[in-house]
Amino acid sequence: MARDFFINGETMVLVKGNVASAIPTLTQLGLCDSPVRITFNFKYKDINVDSWGNTEVPTDVQCYLTDANIQTQLVHYDQPVLEACMNESLGSATVIGTLPRTGTRMGNNSARFAAGNSYIGLNLTSPVAGLPWRFWYAYMVGPPITIPLGTERSLTVVNWRAIPYTNDPWGGGTAQPGTAAGTGSFGAVLFDRTLDS
Repeated sequence: MARDFFINGETMVLVKGNVASAIPTLTQLGLCDSPVRITFNFKYKDINVDSWGNTEVPTDVQCYLTDANIQTQLVHYDQPVLEACMNESLGSATVIGTLPRTGTRMGNNSARFAAGNSYIGLNLTSPVAGLPWRFWYAYMVGPPITIPLGTERSLTVVNWRAIPYTNDPWGGGTAQPGTAAGTGSFGAVLFDRTLDS
């Protein structure tokens, strides 16, 4: 594969929630007016030993997985869908502006899109490059949304966080079907290139 300029093309943000949510099928949230910003947060921990200076220089480094932050700025969007995403990001709140019970678990020990699982499938189109992004388990994160109200168009900024959620950290859970029992996070999906259907 040769080097070249990368052009994603216009990004439509599509979302899908659990079967009991207001967005149980793949739904257009909105069109971005500027580039989507995806930031991966790789986690590491040094392995230190005294004979190598203890805390100065590691002998090796352990990888502790990653999550991702996704920032979208929507210019042409569906307000009820945005409110549905807000509700799901509040642990499946039922009425916009109301709160769930404190300590509500987002995944609720459930499989992807099962009733009770509040994570959202976040999909980003790629009409030119042909490399779409699908984050399996996303939610709006702080500050989750900025809505400018006025006489001009609203350029609404939505901040998302995606994690490799599982309902069984041992591996083999229904939320991460690519894992096997006893292998932990091996094979767990944070994102892939196939849009939800």
